[in-house]
Amino acid sequence: MIESVFEKYKGRLMAIQGVVGVGIGKYQGKPCIKVYIAKKTDKLLEQIPSDLEGYKVRTEETGEIRALRT
Repeated sequence: MIESVFEKYKGRLMAIQGVVGVGIGKYQGKPCIKVYIAKKTDKLLEQIPSDLEGYKVRTEETGEIRALRT
């Protein structure tokens, strides 16, 4: 199941400098692992696998993600 693959790799993905979040999503109707990045660069994309244990890994440039202060 994708949830177990996600749990196995989320820490490793978050440890990559420039990755600001990870999650589970859909790509072409199938489950995928989403990697949210601050800024898309070739160097960063080279560090992110295209798939993990048969599940596609998709990147999305989001900019920095910060918690809102209340």
